[in-house]
Amino acid sequence: MKLNFTKPVLLSVLALTLGACASYPKSVAVDTPDNLPTLSQLQQNPEAYVGSQVVLGGRIVAVTNYADSSTVELLQLPLYTSGRPKNDVRSTSGRIRVHFEQLLDPEVYAKGQLLTVRGIILGKEDSTIGEHPYSFVSIDGNGIYLWPERDDPEVIYIMGVQNGLFPYYREPRYVPVRSTKPTTAE
Repeated sequence: MKLNFTKPVLLSVLALTLGACASYPKSVAVDTPDNLPTLSQLQQNPEAYVGSQVVLGGRIVAVTNYADSSTVELLQLPLYTSGRPKNDVRSTSGRIRVHFEQLLDPEVYAKGQLLTVRGIILGKEDSTIGEHPYSFVSIDGNGIYLWPERDDPEVIYIMGVQNGLFPYYREPRYVPVRSTKPTTAE
């Protein structure tokens, strides 16, 4: 009796491969997220990217509401393949301003929350951080995703060689996530 394991094995590998691929949330999804400009590229020559689509994320610094629009200032952070900003402010490339034609309640979009945005590059916007002059990359937002707070640690797997005993191994590294929940004084 000859057993044919080829088809079940191939289907299992395909299912695992597709399951391992993460995608951005629907509200900020794009066809080719790997081909989008980075904030560093935008800061070097923002005028070259005017009209281009971008997906960036970070930590909310401020939300300013106007009569018929809102502006979000973000401390940009690199994104995971899921689109979630990495919770490490040391890896920032700077700040961005994203303009939306809707009200963004500052109690919902509170300072410190993680946010991913999609939009069209408008160019640069000269302003200040405190009294320091700063050129923000300005974006016309057309997609927004507010990430839920997480109190559990992020687990990152690292591939490598361990003492020559095993060619490859996976070792979990736990990265504590700083809570953005406000603390209350007693």
